Amino acid sequence: MSKKIWSVLIVGIILLIPFLGYELWYVPNYAGEDYYTFVGDSYQEVIEKDDSGNDYRAYYYRQKSYDKDGNEKLLKFNSAIGRPIKLDNFIKVTYNKKRDLVLSWEKVQKNEVPTKSLDALDE
Repeated sequence: MSKKIWSVLIVGIILLIPFLGYELWYVPNYAGEDYYTFVGDSYQEVIEKDDSGNDYRAYYYRQKSYDKDGNEKLLKFNSAIGRPIKLDNFIKVTYNKKRDLVLSWEKVQKNEVPTKSLDALDE
């Protein structure tokens, strides 16, 4: 084969490696499906100690959450902000099935919640 073909093959392989790494490692471990929930006062407050021995409060939630199709999943997560999540807010939770872990959550407006999820939350 000519040098030009070998060069194209090598460049193609080099460009393919990050894409495969993203698809085969990052997506399964650090991406997830979005679920929606409504936060009330259903948290559990726990006083824990950090590595230095100082006390801090953690707020844990067990919430029925719904995906965009209205399928229910019971998710566990914490506030991660040092105080409870404000009451009466809609939350979008990103859940990773492989790790069985909530990766993140964020407040969303009611009009951002998919209709089927909103219907399930209203029941």
